[in-house]
Amino acid sequence: MSAGRDGAETALTPDERAAMRAFLQRSEVRLGTVHRIATALLSGAGVLVLVPALGRDGIVNVMRALLDAQGTVMHRVIALMVAVTLALVLVVVWMLLVEITRFYFHANHLDTDRGTVFAPRFTLTGLRLPTDEAGGPSTTALASSRDLPTHTELLVPTNDRARAGIDRRIAAHGLGRDGEPRTDLDRAAALMALVGARDRDLVDEVAKVEFGMARHVLRVQVIVLRYIKALLVVLLTIVLMFVLAAVVDASPGLETGDERWMVAALMVWAPAVLFATGAPVRWIDRMLRSEGATTSGVRRDRELTGLERITARVASVVTVLGLGCAVALVTQDATTEGSVVFPAVIVAAVVAHVVFTMRAWRT
Repeated sequence: MSAGRDGAETALTPDERAAMRAFLQRSEVRLGTVHRIATALLSGAGVLVLVPALGRDGIVNVMRALLDAQGTVMHRVIALMVAVTLALVLVVVWMLLVEITRFYFHANHLDTDRGTVFAPRFTLTGLRLPTDEAGGPSTTALASSRDLPTHTELLVPTNDRARAGIDRRIAAHGLGRDGEPRTDLDRAAALMALVGARDRDLVDEVAKVEFGMARHVLRVQVIVLRYIKALLVVLLTIVLMFVLAAVVDASPGLETGDERWMVAALMVWAPAVLFATGAPVRWIDRMLRSEGATTSGVRRDRELTGLERITARVASVVTVLGLGCAVALVTQDATTEGSVVFPAVIVAAVVAHVVFTMRAWRT
């Protein structure tokens, strides 16, 4: 028997019960696949492996040359621009880790005598046998087995120090007051509540898995998209750092021509990183339209496009600082390269930055 939404019990046929059990087995396999995807990203494959490349001798030499005691104000501003670009790398990695944390943890709603308590729990809940999977005698035997000390001590070690720590944890989550008298059975029941293990019948278990699966898929697609964007940002920033390091290694004294190269590289990086962070969303939008969609809301989904707006702010700071440096350099350099090529690169970078920034803020 299974309780319906109106509280009435509904008899399940053997075929229906077998189909629900098969569905739960398929769901466990799919949940395992989703978690393997998230685990692969958590391991930092790609992004965290590439990040150390930014901390090699190249970037150290660049910052040392720019912050030399004999350096000019121009050098200090360029150093600030470099620091801002590196800050964006930290931000995108930070946001990726935030999304991974949100994937693995969410709110656990617990009803207590003092109202609803919200406690964090792991995304995979604890499990209990569905209440209608065993008959009356078996259910009674299972309840008695759960009360055996040999089983409860798996959750509640039989020593006062461990019990005190569990009591503090239970009280911290609002499931009781610190110092209240409790038995080991009370502690075990509270810990089972913290991991989301509740008594459900087979129908309720299927419904819970359906909604849980939807939550997993929604969160993992945000993680995957943010991971791709973070990887693109890191790759572009590494290329930028290689260019800056090459300039410094070729001329440690940093003459006007070297400053032009560095400012131009930073100015080109700003629209390039804006284009890169918006590219995955454009790829998805293009894929949807190739399959017949006339409109697509992917560009308006703030969960999928939040990183673009942060990147637009950081790129704008680099562009404004670089524009000031470029104006100063143009007035200092009367050569053909300094008066024609360099300004052309700066103007093109500014125009591209404005275009990509407007596109990012329209999402």
